Amino acid sequence: MQHRVPAVFMRGGTSRAICFREDDLADYDGPTRERIILAALGSPDMHGRQVDGLGGGISSLSKVAIIGKSRRADSDVTFTFGQVDVRTPTIDWSSTCGNISAAVGPFAVDEGLVPALEPLTRVRVLATNTGKRYIAQVPVCDGQAEVEGAYTIDGVPAPGACIRLEYLEPGGSLGGGLLPTGRPRQELGLSDGRRVSVSVVDAAIPTIFVRAEEVGADVRRLAPELDGDQSLQARLEDIRCRGAVLLGLAASPEDAHTKSPAAPKIALVAPPVRYRTSGGQDIEVGRMDVLARAISMGNTHRTFPATVSMCTAVAAAVDGTVVHQVSQVASAGRLRIGHPAGVMELGAEVQCCGSEWRAERIITQRTARRIMEGSVLVPQRYVNGTPWFADKE
Repeated sequence: MQHRVPAVFMRGGTSRAICFREDDLADYDGPTRERIILAALGSPDMHGRQVDGLGGGISSLSKVAIIGKSRRADSDVTFTFGQVDVRTPTIDWSSTCGNISAAVGPFAVDEGLVPALEPLTRVRVLATNTGKRYIAQVPVCDGQAEVEGAYTIDGVPAPGACIRLEYLEPGGSLGGGLLPTGRPRQELGLSDGRRVSVSVVDAAIPTIFVRAEEVGADVRRLAPELDGDQSLQARLEDIRCRGAVLLGLAASPEDAHTKSPAAPKIALVAPPVRYRTSGGQDIEVGRMDVLARAISMGNTHRTFPATVSMCTAVAAAVDGTVVHQVSQVASAGRLRIGHPAGVMELGAEVQCCGSEWRAERIITQRTARRIMEGSVLVPQRYVNGTPWFADKE
């Protein structure tokens, strides 16, 4: 016997997520809600495929969004994001997702959570994970979110309608400052005795930035190659976990590995250099300001996480960070990031007020598409609290 829960399957940017209306999950307690989400996506899957669900086996394709009407005057809808681990029955609710945030506005329009106004509907969103707000300008046609358009983003094969996203005061998503440690750059001691210079920046999502050359990484390599370098991945996870301790997300690096797998993120950065994308396209130096690779949930991102790109754009504007050191920004307030699938461009307004840095706003564009709607089918034992993996934990 299976239990039906209304849901929508959506792409946002270069990610996919199962989207639920908040009121459709309201009758379930927290643990039951999580088991429903795990069943829908097919986690845990020790083989890393999520073959028994809608997940795609990598972090960017294993996400959930819960969207509801906001009770606050400064926002129209709320957006709660969950990063669903592929191999373990874990959902990390500690951060948000910039790609899936692009799907929230269209979802709100199509679900009638906001009035559909043509040609653009302005949707004010409160990201509950971080307490931050953003505005999505959603193209609308015949009362529904427009899908067709000419806007393209690297990492998505088809063009679509351009959704403009404006993130308001994105700094300090953890409740602290843009530079949580008070410094733009500092050294970390690693478990193998090495010391590396990193920048800890918190804008949209807390991120640890490290120069690729300092950890012996060639960022021209694509995700499968970087994932295959187990010593590099272990070193990056060591850095990430020690950054989590600095941010107060974990008591020790060991705790961070298990209790905070989705935050902070970690990104490798390097000066622009010619490279070939996963699609076989050659990207010349003049098309980018910085070359970067991001690690998410233990895997190199196949493009670049939207929230990490926002943090990167802010970090590039802050004197002294490792991103500022390696970037070759030609235009103030704009950053072009070379990533495995191509190039993404963002705008960031950042100011220095005395000794403190402040991010006013970040602007980017994405596309989104409603792929499927109806109900996810959940085995009754998940709802009863006895999923198949319970005996193995």
